Amino acid sequence: MTGAKVSFHLTSIYDHSVFEAFSKAVQQLIPQLPTLERLLDVLVSSCSIDKAFLFDVVSKIYVATDSSPVDMQSYELCADMIDAVIDVSSIYGLADDSASSSGPAPESNCVITLSSPRQDNGTVIFLREANRSLALVCILSESVLAQQGVLEYNFDCFRTALFELFSKTP
Repeated sequence: MTGAKVSFHLTSIYDHSVFEAFSKAVQQLIPQLPTLERLLDVLVSSCSIDKAFLFDVVSKIYVATDSSPVDMQSYELCADMIDAVIDVSSIYGLADDSASSSGPAPESNCVITLSSPRQDNGTVIFLREANRSLALVCILSESVLAQQGVLEYNFDCFRTALFELFSKTP
């Protein structure tokens, strides 16, 4: 059998590489992936974001990311943030019988600032829920977060485009 396309991903049970491998496999099944990547690229460039992921919050796999290379440490930080948001939402979220306990509370928004003694300008991880199962998680600098109005406006435009993309899909 010649010409067979074989791809593989090295994984480990000791880190998030299994989730990244599943992310790559799921992305091959999404026909809208190039459009999603372009939408994320526009968001990244218009807001000066370092890295953006569109996550499935239940499985913690990323459905799409911008076109810059994926750094495993960045992915792990974003996946761990989703865990933290889900844990806090399960304790302090709204008591709603229709809400799923496996996802964040409706309209979840979370900002975590990572600081280092060597950095004057800290790194921020920003999570914003797109819908009940999808969340946008971005890595950016604190100076970008200072312009949160621009970030929020561009996220709302991204979310609208995301819904239009999937509503037009057969």
